Amino acid sequence: MKWNLIRHELRQNRRGFFICLFIALLFIVLLLGKAEAFVNNPEMERLIQGLPEGLLKAFGIQAESLRTFDGYLATQVFPYFIVIVSSFAAAWAGGSIAREREQGTGEYLFALPYSRSSIFWSKAAAHFFYMTVVFLCGTGLLFLLAQTSGQEVRPADMLRLLLAGYLLVLSFMGISYGLTSWLASDRTAVSMGAGIAVLAFFLNMLSGSSELMEKISLISPYRLFDTLAIVKGDNITASGWILTLGLFAAGTAVGVLTLKRRDLC
Repeated sequence: MKWNLIRHELRQNRRGFFICLFIALLFIVLLLGKAEAFVNNPEMERLIQGLPEGLLKAFGIQAESLRTFDGYLATQVFPYFIVIVSSFAAAWAGGSIAREREQGTGEYLFALPYSRSSIFWSKAAAHFFYMTVVFLCGTGLLFLLAQTSGQEVRPADMLRLLLAGYLLVLSFMGISYGLTSWLASDRTAVSMGAGIAVLAFFLNMLSGSSELMEKISLISPYRLFDTLAIVKGDNITASGWILTLGLFAAGTAVGVLTLKRRDLC
């Protein structure tokens, strides 16, 4: 990795970083701001239980998740925070090489006295830094608002839940890294990266709508983690660790090898 390449990539994605940070923190504030109206509210629970069973299954709505603050966090806040961060992070990863090709800077970049693997890992380090900063800021805000909400909070369970989210974001980044060298347009790469993250979210959300959707949704990394079980004290499963980190490792490995072998100029 080269520090000047890392700084260059940080500058290129600076605007996206601040947009991602603002949207993520805004959603956390808005969603936690209405927690009091949902958590342990008998009227809200009766209202949800009165909805058609098919509708509840289709959108994965569970009345029991609203009985505790941790359940509300796991089902109403966590998914949206993760889909926002993963969409931006996957877009950064997907556009890392495609952007250079589209802007015509690839020929100059790859003519520098750096190996292609150094260029790739320098870009990945910049993306990893931005993603981690957004994640840490979001985590800090979640804990701050949770502690000041007056609700019962179990920090250890919250940390496990957020760690699962971090693994999910890494898996989406890995998928995008594996594809970036094959794409000729930054716009296509960004749309693809964000689209994969959003599609996986919706597949998971609609998994209960039918047997067919249940089977299709198995391709979504979100299915690797039972968020409600995690906030109740369960550990992250071994399959969750292995598959998310495996997607990240495999994606980055494919990305490096592709970059080394393809004529991108």
